[in-house]
Amino acid sequence: MISLRGALTKIVLAIVVSGCSRQSADTFDLPETARKGTIENIISIEFPKKPYRFSLAKIANGVTIDYTIRVKQDIDNVIPRPQDDGAAAGPGPSGLFPFEIISGNGQSYSLRDIGLGPPNEKPARTIKNGVYSASFEWDGRNWNGPSDFDPPKGDPFPPGSYTLTVSIVGEVRTEEGKKPYDISNNIEVILVP
Repeated sequence: MISLRGALTKIVLAIVVSGCSRQSADTFDLPETARKGTIENIISIEFPKKPYRFSLAKIANGVTIDYTIRVKQDIDNVIPRPQDDGAAAGPGPSGLFPFEIISGNGQSYSLRDIGLGPPNEKPARTIKNGVYSASFEWDGRNWNGPSDFDPPKGDPFPPGSYTLTVSIVGEVRTEEGKKPYDISNNIEVILVP
């Protein structure tokens, strides 16, 4: 006999493995508890308001855009992956590796290059139910991160509309092998003179 926890774990893994994209609209032939949605019903990235609007002067002094990662129930056998070029980023409080990038109109800021991380396999883990606070800090300039040689930041973004995207990627270990997932959300950030 399968325990309730075992049944829920199988349901969650089936959802994670079957869709795995925040934009997915698929439904699954599973028990009623899982039939109501897709992976975004289990893990989601949420912003408190839409859109954000900042003056160039305010952004030059630095701003923080808060968001949350919501995990509605425990998910076993998850292998989160860092998304920076050197795989050096550490996990956030959720155990996942959120990656933030703001871009548009030929401009871009992210921590894409923070150096090289150790070349080791990240172990599978349980991502626990909870609401995890995170934030994106930015001073309005172009940059790809500190790299190994600390390059200077680029020019400020000009007035315009930009997109802040937060994504989480990785794999889920199943009986059939590792299955990828990709969860993301974005928000408009408007810069005015």
